[in-house]
Amino acid sequence: MPLPVSSYVPQCAPDGGATRGAFVAWCVVTGGALALFGLVLLAPLALARGYVALSYVLYMVFHAVCHQISERSFQVEGHALTVCARCTGIYAGFTLSALLYPLVRSLKIRETPARAWLFVAALPTALDFTLGVLGVWENTHLSRAMTGALLGASSSFFVVPGAVDLAYTGLKGKGQGGKGEGVSQVFPLSLRRGLDKT
Repeated sequence: MPLPVSSYVPQCAPDGGATRGAFVAWCVVTGGALALFGLVLLAPLALARGYVALSYVLYMVFHAVCHQISERSFQVEGHALTVCARCTGIYAGFTLSALLYPLVRSLKIRETPARAWLFVAALPTALDFTLGVLGVWENTHLSRAMTGALLGASSSFFVVPGAVDLAYTGLKGKGQGGKGEGVSQVFPLSLRRGLDKT
């Protein structure tokens, strides 16, 4: 049964304070991406300059998300980056795409593309990995980085609108007019009661 027109949730943030919220959300995502990518580059530079403890901590932090095989990583000053070439491509692609996002798409738009596009963007990465494992294709640093960059760049079209939506609706799901929308509609009633108390 169709919902009444009064329950329609617009997919664009309204003008005014929400525009500022969208800009702040974009700044947070882009700043976080720049900081994370900076840490990827910082560890080998710190190691080359004798800051062993700092580089050790950074390598250990990124070890949780990447295999860090030196032969599959780009080198800076004779030391491997904290992540492999594929992960470097993902971080670099996401960072560049997040930076350029407002030039491609309005920050007011909270709607994400269909999830199928994210899977399409992951296909070259999966294909490069699979063909390399099967011995059909000898992947290189460049093929790993480029396929990873495509996946990372595509991801920003899901993360930025999500952050804008979160900035607009908040964790309680209160949006335009104070009506519950967003996150609170996703959680079961028992969890929503806990959210309403905060």
